[in-house]
Amino acid sequence: MNATLLWSYPDGRAETETQTLKEREGGILALRVAAARLRASGAETLRVTPDFGRARKGESGWWFSPYGYYGEWNRESGVFRAVKERMNMPMFGWATPRGAWLAVITSLRLYPREVVEARGGEYSVSCELSGELCRDPYEDFEIEFHPFPAGTGYAALARAYRALQLKRGAVRPLRERAAENPALAYAAAAPEIRIRQAWKPVPSPMPHQQPENEPPVHVAATFGRVRDISRALHASGVERAELCLVGWNIGGHDGRWPQSFPAEPLLGGDEALREAIAAVRADGYQIVPHGNVRDGYEIADSWDAEWVIKDETGLPVSDPVNRWGGGLPYFVCPQRAYERFATKDIPRMAALGFKGLGYFDVVSIVEAPPCRDPRHPCSRADSARWWGRCADISRRELGGFASEGAMDHFAGSLDSVLYASFDSPPAIEAGRGDGNADGLALRHVPIVQIVYNGIWLQNPFTNTVNFTVQERYWQLKLLEYGGRPNFYFHSKFKSDGANWMGSGDLSCATDDALAASAAKIKEGCDIWAPFAPLQFEFMDDHRQLAPGVFETVWSNGARLVVNYTASPFDCGDGRTAPPLDFLFSPAP
Repeated sequence: MNATLLWSYPDGRAETETQTLKEREGGILALRVAAARLRASGAETLRVTPDFGRARKGESGWWFSPYGYYGEWNRESGVFRAVKERMNMPMFGWATPRGAWLAVITSLRLYPREVVEARGGEYSVSCELSGELCRDPYEDFEIEFHPFPAGTGYAALARAYRALQLKRGAVRPLRERAAENPALAYAAAAPEIRIRQAWKPVPSPMPHQQPENEPPVHVAATFGRVRDISRALHASGVERAELCLVGWNIGGHDGRWPQSFPAEPLLGGDEALREAIAAVRADGYQIVPHGNVRDGYEIADSWDAEWVIKDETGLPVSDPVNRWGGGLPYFVCPQRAYERFATKDIPRMAALGFKGLGYFDVVSIVEAPPCRDPRHPCSRADSARWWGRCADISRRELGGFASEGAMDHFAGSLDSVLYASFDSPPAIEAGRGDGNADGLALRHVPIVQIVYNGIWLQNPFTNTVNFTVQERYWQLKLLEYGGRPNFYFHSKFKSDGANWMGSGDLSCATDDALAASAAKIKEGCDIWAPFAPLQFEFMDDHRQLAPGVFETVWSNGARLVVNYTASPFDCGDGRTAPPLDFLFSPAP
């Protein structure tokens, strides 16, 4: 068996070569390209296509990306290549009448891309290295191709990757970890309730902020109001919850990172925060801080360009497109984030009384970045390890670690994710979505969930936040994808209206609004109660039974049929899934 290597150069030239794949135990085929060869090549891009990574329009079979994009061999032309981030997991898979294959990048895992391309009805499935992965790779590149029989489904390939992660010790089952960690065991049976307390205008009208020109902080929920929220939840019958305070820090949400302290005075300051934490815990709930070890602003009391990531030219790296509350965000080198901030600030948060899955924003939803500063140089792999050490402090001091997304470089550090995907299944079905401009992907499938359900907790999509005040479609998606409910007071806060967590929201602006919000959270707890034990089970299968009808199966035998259509669905075993509803069969 061979693979074709396509080398593309900055001047537009392209060269191809054929390389024989090495066979390993179990029929696995492997390809390795030395880092030295990549550096010496001068190539901008290397695309690797195995001979068996080809299909023809009209053949039976499918392909999937680790993000969950799913397609079939049904298009004449087009390209799928994720563009926002590279692969969230270093794997992808496909099936043809000749067999199925799981591709696993075992070295230089951060971050190649999968490319699916159709030309004249002829498909290819490839792995692509680009940019600094060719110019300056941090290690050799290696990819393995694991064979499966023809007719194998995508869930079997995702299960196989899960087994590899468990076998190599990258992750441990949630059941095992929760037995050793009461905070994690509690969180696994509790919704997360995030309370955005304060913020400055976003996008910021003042990119370079100092105390004298800092925009005013808007207050939505003081520390006293947090106590009211806790009491309202208790009165409504919510037995378990993990509250996360967003914007408790100086300057409110994203106000002055990496500076966290003191607690925002307009909310009541440090002492009122301590009292609120104690009151929430007395009501029987866990409570954690929203923190950040990635972003930095010039208004921070610790501002020093030395700790900012540097690019290949030695310049500080910032994000001029997204100006958050603190203004223009710079990116803190992960090594410096650990050494200068996490080691100091996370224990200080714990000393306030916070306990649970401490939330630290962004780091699990973006690529681990390289840093070229000679005082703290980091490869992508180094950066992932430094961020992991920050997570270790949160686990030790607070009881756990949560972040925003499901990038695989954090798999062993995560306890919970705010959303496993920013993607929208309806957008994918309409021929849109990241990298899907040509419409090669047909729908979204729960690849992340099949791999990691039973290993850590997840809310599947941005639109499944506040699921009881969203459209019915998103309520059903939360259940189909095995989600842990996330509720969010004041999810909508951006002054430009570009909010991303669905049309529904929760408020505590008045006592009536708070009571209504608490009732919606209690409703969500009741809906989720039969599904909560499934957080400890692996998701073992997922398939489409008919257009708009899907079945999810867990490792304990529990089954869920979700019907998104307007007509009842006959399951063929004497049961019927009602329209726009679900049919759940608990474990035997």
